[in-house]
Amino acid sequence: MPDTNLTPELQDFYERFKSFWAAPSGARVPEVIAPDAKIHFTGVGIMSGAEYADWMGEMLLQMEGMTVTPLDCAGNGDMLYIAWETSALIHGERRVYRGVDRFRLKDGMAIEEHVIFDSAVLTPEGRGGIEQ
Repeated sequence: MPDTNLTPELQDFYERFKSFWAAPSGARVPEVIAPDAKIHFTGVGIMSGAEYADWMGEMLLQMEGMTVTPLDCAGNGDMLYIAWETSALIHGERRVYRGVDRFRLKDGMAIEEHVIFDSAVLTPEGRGGIEQ
């Protein structure tokens, strides 16, 4: 059911984001991220949308069984905030953590993304993340 608090453009992007994570791949990144977008990824740094597509392909191979479940979203103008939960095999154990992506959209595509989460969950010690 569509979120009536979102503009049609933001709702469309949210639906495409959910579709991406239902069957993620590096090759599908251009469905939501513009090639010249500026991506800020916690613990990794800044990259272009084109670089992000390659990086995402590699990350999906490394994080066995990774799933991302969108939990909620909110919009404001050209900004869309999506809260999510991730589960993946990290350092030999299943870890679940939460975060938020903040997107700036233009013509239906993300031109900026901030992926925000407690990156300590990715370390061998695996501190619990922001929900702990």
